[in-house]
Amino acid sequence: MIVLISLCLFQFLTACTTERKVYVNQPIPANLLSDCLPNIPPKTMTFGDSVRYNEHLLNVIEICNQDKKAIRLINQ
Repeated sequence: MIVLISLCLFQFLTACTTERKVYVNQPIPANLLSDCLPNIPPKTMTFGDSVRYNEHLLNVIEICNQDKKAIRLINQ
């Protein structure tokens, strides 16, 4: 009995609707398309810290620029 009532209520939720969705293409803001610039490293670093920091920065910048390039291609 509960199942039948549930099915009837479910039909009310999925009944016909007059709502229409309209999708509009909007350009991506230019500030989202600009390249990522590296931050200045702190002055107190050892040589090993500097190497790891530089590698990390280059990886982050490369990934960021790939994302920006993909956004530019989609925007065109």
